Amino acid sequence: MAISWNFNANDYEENTGFKPIPVGEYRVRIASAEETVSGNGNPMIKLVLDVSGYNSTIWHNVVFLADNQKLTNQKLGELFNSFGIQPGNFNLAGWVGKVGAAKVNHETHEGEAKARIAYFIAKDRQDKLPAWQEPSNKAEVTGQANGVPAGFTPIPDNSNLPWN
Repeated sequence: MAISWNFNANDYEENTGFKPIPVGEYRVRIASAEETVSGNGNPMIKLVLDVSGYNSTIWHNVVFLADNQKLTNQKLGELFNSFGIQPGNFNLAGWVGKVGAAKVNHETHEGEAKARIAYFIAKDRQDKLPAWQEPSNKAEVTGQANGVPAGFTPIPDNSNLPWN
């Protein structure tokens, strides 16, 4: 089957890029959690996080490091605490929709600033943050093209870094 389409160049506008979520502390909601393997072959949980009030998402990886169990347990403990997940609960489907909080920083990748989770904020330190807010045009966020949510801002896979 051949594609039949009349392309109209007047409908095209050059994409000037997305602005990253500003540096700061935000409520975040787990949009998806997937068990996978890091580039170095370590077990890993890949999280996609919605950010309160924004149409963008942030990816965050939790890598299980057999040679650094203390660091792995620290990162898991921060995640469990922030989102109110029972420590040791790895039923990832049950994580989806849970709201926690995180500090967002910027990291430069290929010359562009990208939003990145610096750390998760403990539940008892989240009171000063505003309540969760859906993005203003949620209909665009839930629409998908080629399996990618609209407004999606990809973050590079740095799963081989020890602090992920």
